[in-house]
Amino acid sequence: MKNYIVSIAAFLCILSVFLYAVSGLSQRSVIEGAVTLENAIKRASVQCYAIEGRYPSSVEYLVKNYGLQIDEKKYAVFYEGFASNIMPDITVSVR
Repeated sequence: MKNYIVSIAAFLCILSVFLYAVSGLSQRSVIEGAVTLENAIKRASVQCYAIEGRYPSSVEYLVKNYGLQIDEKKYAVFYEGFASNIMPDITVSVR
């Protein structure tokens, strides 16, 4: 009976360590996704500037005309353009 309890306790410890590791990896993946999305928005903005001669006025313009895809449930995008010839300030954060 004592060996049985020790086995269950060891299994629960291993399971909790595994779940903690998976949670950490998942969270890291979401953060890396935000960085990747921010870089994609910057690249699309520069591409728009190269093609059209101006930076886009909003992220929605990039979504509509340049095929950019944003998971709005997962990420919040802050896009602040000052002028059409100045690179906008782009920030992506995890919701």
